Amino acid sequence: MTVSTKSTEYPQIFFPPGGLMIWIFILMELLVFFIAFVLYFAVQSENYQLFNRSQAELGHNLALINTLILITSGYLVVLANHQYLAKNLLRSIRLFQGATALGIGFVVIKIVEYSQKISQGLTTGINAFYDFYWTLTVFHLAHVVAGIILLLFIIFKLKRGGHFLDDDFGVETVSSFWHMCDLIWVFLFPIIYLI
Repeated sequence: MTVSTKSTEYPQIFFPPGGLMIWIFILMELLVFFIAFVLYFAVQSENYQLFNRSQAELGHNLALINTLILITSGYLVVLANHQYLAKNLLRSIRLFQGATALGIGFVVIKIVEYSQKISQGLTTGINAFYDFYWTLTVFHLAHVVAGIILLLFIIFKLKRGGHFLDDDFGVETVSSFWHMCDLIWVFLFPIIYLI
């Protein structure tokens, strides 16, 4: 019988959920978005009226729906994690499928929103606000798409009866990445659409 050395030799900080490397990656991604938000506010302070006018053109309904979608999907991922740890694979799979479906819904709504903006001629290059809008939301969308792919990988692995080792790329790693997408959107939504 082997005894884990995680809790006896090293502090828990070296073993966060999903592993240390995903948290280093998440912190780096959050730093990139933080710098982008600082730049956004710096440019906004010099072009306040332009940003307000442009922001009013966005419409908030689709973005609000997407906010609710991502928060709900994050909650489903939390529940899926709990079911996985309780060794209830079927429930875990269903909850991950629900989170994935909501993630796909987020992408579809973003495509609808982008189509509307393009048809209205509201693209990059027309002003600084839309440069930020497109850059930040498309960059976030790329993270959501990556998260969906990772969730599909987890579902596929669990359907085949696979379990993940503590040190393996697995459920907690993907869940941590998905929650990063949620967290970024929780800041991105009010900054781009409301403030």
